[in-house]
Amino acid sequence: MKKKDIKILLVDDEADILEIVGYNLTQEGYQVFTAENGKEAVQKAKKHIPHLIIMDVMMPEMDGMEACEIIRKAPELSQTIITF
Repeated sequence: MKKKDIKILLVDDEADILEIVGYNLTQEGYQVFTAENGKEAVQKAKKHIPHLIIMDVMMPEMDGMEACEIIRKAPELSQTIITF
């Protein structure tokens, strides 16, 4: 699989983190999507089916652990790697 085919979802409530990490991953050739909280992460994960989710734990609305539990229940996301 080529880098341009790999989808990464970044999840963090700090815009600076999303911008810096997202920029670097995009420069490396990956497809990057972002979410600002766990609730948005679940929605975007189901929409884009990323290969990798890089997620913060402490976020408003829904924390990373709760979002992870919901994502893990979705069959279409069973192969997605999640890291905190």
